[in-house]
This record gives sequence, structure tokens and C-alpha cells, in this order.
Amino acid sequence: MDIILKGQKPILDLPYFGRQSRFFEFFDKCITPLMSKNGIYAETNSGSNSNIFMFAKKGYKVIANDISLYSNSIAKAVMSNDKPTDIMLDGSYLDKYKKSYLDRASLFAGLIDIYGYNPQIPDHFDNKLDKTIIKYREHLKSVSEQGIRAYKIYNEDLFTYLKKLQEEHINVDVMFMDFAWPWRDGTKTDEYDTTANVFSKIINSDSKSVQIWDKNNVIKNVIQAINEAKKVSKYVLLSNQSSNYPTPEILEVALLKHGIKYEERHTMLTDAEYEDNLGKETFFREYLYVIKGNI
Repeated sequence: MDIILKGQKPILDLPYFGRQSRFFEFFDKCITPLMSKNGIYAETNSGSNSNIFMFAKKGYKVIANDISLYSNSIAKAVMSNDKPTDIMLDGSYLDKYKKSYLDRASLFAGLIDIYGYNPQIPDHFDNKLDKTIIKYREHLKSVSEQGIRAYKIYNEDLFTYLKKLQEEHINVDVMFMDFAWPWRDGTKTDEYDTTANVFSKIINSDSKSVQIWDKNNVIKNVIQAINEAKKVSKYVLLSNQSSNYPTPEILEVALLKHGIKYEERHTMLTDAEYEDNLGKETFFREYLYVIKGNI
């Protein structure tokens, strides 16, 4: 399938780097034919969770995972009734945002909206930021009130998550994989460092640092992740974009060299209207590789 689509504003609309929600129409065309009735759709890295939410709304069981505290907070705020158990209050002005996943997700969304992916957190909040946080809190609350709930939500490192699915004997119809890909020049994506590491430190100063991939380790990690995901999946769907490293040519050669054959390669050319508010590109191409799993 090779199509052209205009990006669409998602139902679950938050500023989040690497969000896939604008492509839901494309992914739905590719993924739904692979799903069984009442089947399980899972993601290794759930981004802003908008696609997870939409597949849950279609009636599938969904499994969300992301080591990023921001993404995990969105999933828990919108698709669960869970309350945080890791609250560490220190008497600061941030304490009021730590007590619920709804507050955490709203805080992070507000910071990105006002300051972008700046790793420096302001030492006080002005009226503009307070109002922005409230805006996102109301949005998240309204989405949560739709009653769409996830089957499971994890907050794990990629490989720990895939191992847990094996240990818990959970098999899925589709495992969707879109990683924190490096930029096309091979450098790591600093925006992921902010959401995975800087934001985590706001809530929990003891949180472990997450390694962001770059040119030196991305291919090895992707191959390992595909092989692990195949153990619990009927289909593994690997997503990549033209703005990333490795390029499709390098990635496809690497897959073949490691004995990984894809059954189909779907591509989509789209404008970048709802990309990531970075203004780096006006359009780009999305690649989606369909790989047969082992179950």
C-alpha cells in the first residue's frame, strides 16, 4: 500500500514528540485486517497513546507501554483508574502535580506547550502556564470520561516489557513498534531525553536514566527487539520515518542480513502539519513493515 494522506488532529490531542496519532487512518488500514475479533493490539513505545486509545475504542484489547513517565501518565490518566504509588513529596510548588496521573500528564503537556522540549524547568509557574496546564487537564479528563480502558499498561524498558509479556504468557495479534529513532544524521533525539529523563526527575529524583539510541546502537537494538517481539506476536509492525536514521535502504538491508523478512512494506506520504511543532520539515514519508511473528 502506498498512499498520500493529510495528517489529522487526533481525539487525544497533546504535545508529544514522535506522536503517531496523526497517522491513525493509515495505520488502521494496515492493522485492522491483521486483527482477530476481540484481539489484542500492543505497542512497544506508546508515544502519546492516541493510537492505543483509538484501537481500544474500536473494541480491541490494547496494551500500552512506555518508559517515558509522560507517556505512561497519559495512558494511566485516560485509560485506567489507577492512582500513583510512587509519590515523593518534597514541599515544592510541584507537589500538587504529583498526586494523580491526570495532573502529571497535564503538567508535562503544559511545559512542552509553553517551553518546547527545553530540559530546564522553570522555578515558578506564571499565569499563562497555569492556564495551559488546566486546559490540558480538562481535555484529558473529558477523554477519560469516555470510559475507554486499556487491557494492560506497562511502564518498562523495551526489553523488560517484551520479557514480561513472555513470562505472563500474553500473546498479541499485532505488536506495533515505533522507537525513539535517531535523527537522519545519526544523532540521538534530545526531545526524547527530555520526556524520558528530565520529566521523570520532576516526579522522582531516584528514577534511573534512560539511554536514548543513536547511530551506534539503533540497528542492533531494533533487530533484538523484533526477534523478542516475534515470540509473543502474530505480526510485528515496524514503523519508521524518512526523517530518521537508519534510512529505509540501510534498515532493509540490516533486516535481511539478520534473517528478518517482511511480508509487506506500506508507505505513506504526508504533510507535517501535526508533526511535532518543530518546523523542521513540511512533509515526510512513513514506512510500515509487516513481519510475521512466531505464534
